[in-house]
Amino acid sequence: MSACLLVDIGGETFGISISSVKEVIELESITKVPMCSGKDGNGIVSGVINVRGSVVPVIDAGKRLGLKHEEVYDKYSCIVLYESYDEASNMTVTVGILVNRVKAIESLTKEALTDAPYFGVHIPVQFVSTMARIKEQVFIILDMPALLNLSSINQEILSNQKQLFNQILR
Repeated sequence: MSACLLVDIGGETFGISISSVKEVIELESITKVPMCSGKDGNGIVSGVINVRGSVVPVIDAGKRLGLKHEEVYDKYSCIVLYESYDEASNMTVTVGILVNRVKAIESLTKEALTDAPYFGVHIPVQFVSTMARIKEQVFIILDMPALLNLSSINQEILSNQKQLFNQILR
């Protein structure tokens, strides 16, 4: 990894490898998608956006990571457009990742990287690629293929839909 995008998600700094980042865009109006945004709109799928005529799904990074954070998105919030491989369709798709803000792009040396610990990490370990130290700050480099695993996200959406239907039928 040669460089990463430092982002703020729920008040914490995380790194995203820039190798598959297409671009960063301002937070704009997100269209909710019925049955995908979870009960009361609290699912990990925030909705979809229109990017130059293409419909792009938007994933709330904080919710996907299981962070307990307030949904405070403001004029500094961004959507990181990321190319992700979908095994089910055998295609590369563009997915938007909602973050509170983009902080910087940093070059990483091998010396700055260290293995991720097996304990003491407050997000699911499958989302941790490695740890990095830059300017005396240590942060997690996210495993983006795991974070944006579309099969896993689809399973969560289906689970939310089943819960919603069960509530309706009661």
